[in-house]
Amino acid sequence: MSDYIIGGSPAIKRIRSLLTKLSADTSPLVITGELGVGKSLLSSRIHANSLLKDRSLESINFQTYSERDQRIRLLGGSPPELPTSRRSVLEMPTTVVLKHIDFATKFLQERLVEAIPKREIIRLGTKDQRPIRCKLIFVFNDSPNELFRKGHFIPGLSKILSKFQIIELPPLKKRKEDIPELAQHFFTQFQIQRRKQIDYNFIKLLQRNRWNENILELKSFIKTFDMPPDEIAIQQKDRIELAKMNLMIDEGTEFSLKDSVSRIEKTMVRQALKKHADCQAKTAQSIGMTDRSIGRLMKSNPY
Repeated sequence: MSDYIIGGSPAIKRIRSLLTKLSADTSPLVITGELGVGKSLLSSRIHANSLLKDRSLESINFQTYSERDQRIRLLGGSPPELPTSRRSVLEMPTTVVLKHIDFATKFLQERLVEAIPKREIIRLGTKDQRPIRCKLIFVFNDSPNELFRKGHFIPGLSKILSKFQIIELPPLKKRKEDIPELAQHFFTQFQIQRRKQIDYNFIKLLQRNRWNENILELKSFIKTFDMPPDEIAIQQKDRIELAKMNLMIDEGTEFSLKDSVSRIEKTMVRQALKKHADCQAKTAQSIGMTDRSIGRLMKSNPY
């Protein structure tokens, strides 16, 4: 990830001006914005500029974690299936990013409502109160008020979240003046020197696109101009598999969508495992899967 929040739009300038204050403040914070706008980057920059920067940033993605893993990470303790007791992530003296708690169970939301005002957490299977030592950052794709209106929050949690400062990151389509600087940054980051030049026509082409997945999509698009041979080979396999699925749908031929998607998923997991030196725990956290899901996937459907 970039070490800098890039862009010259008024919204990005304002966020940069607030960075020092946000990093010094130990109060919980809410960051909202569409998929790919840079919520994780902003969270990491807040942490990197804080007094907790020497500690590893911790995060829980409730959208991808199983209910069991949500409970263990958030509450710690001694669930029946664990041989030893674990501490809650909230007990750690670091920045903790809680992503999409609108996907958390009512039980976990209730426990947060009890814990946050008291700054204390009770581990699963115990009655001991442990101090919350972290700085909390809540991350959502939509505003807390809208998520509450849709029934994703219990009233108590909605009330608590409404008291915290909210930083909204606007979508790329509303700050197209940031696109030239972002594009140049990604070309430099990927050391792209040939295949495509950044000129006026190319920038206009980028600015005309809607970028529904925002900076993530723009960065991925520019990455395709300078992909290493092994990544090209993986992409080619995926294209063949996608073409095969489209062909079979067009021809009305029966096939297993689950198996085809699993093959593509498996190549991505292999690549992530390679990136993390075959450490399944780190890989699982980086791609929003559980250890057990990765294990099952790699054992199934050899490809």
